[in-house]
Amino acid sequence: GGDLNIETAVEMLYNKALQDSRVRSFFEKNQRKMMNIRKRMYQFMSGFYGGPALYDMANLKPAHYHMNVTDYHFDVMLDLFAKALTELGVHPDAIKDVAAATGKIRKDITTGCTVRMELAKKNMEK
Repeated sequence: GGDLNIETAVEMLYNKALQDSRVRSFFEKNQRKMMNIRKRMYQFMSGFYGGPALYDMANLKPAHYHMNVTDYHFDVMLDLFAKALTELGVHPDAIKDVAAATGKIRKDITTGCTVRMELAKKNMEK
C-alpha cells in the first residue's frame, strides 16, 4: 500500500517492460513521451488500487485502442507487475488480488486489437 509503493512499482514495471522484448515497443519512446506514459500509469494505478483518483477511466480504452495490445501483451504486463510487487515485498495474496482487479480492465486495453482482428478475419472469409 501507499503512494510511494505505487510510484516505485510503476517505475519497476516500466523498467521491466523496457527490458522485455515482448512489450518493449509499447514503451520505448522519446524521453518526454516515456515520462508521460509513466505519469499516466502512476495516476491510473493510484486511483484503481484505492488511492486518489487522478486518472479519468473514460480515457483508458481510447488511449489503448490503436496500440494493438493483445491478451498476450496484457498477460506479460501482469506478470511483470507481479514480479515488481514481489520484489517490493508485497504479500502473495495481495498480488493475486491486484491481478484479479487488473483483469477487469483487460477489454479496455485489448479492444482495439480484438476489433481489428475480427474485421481481418471477416475480410479473409469473403
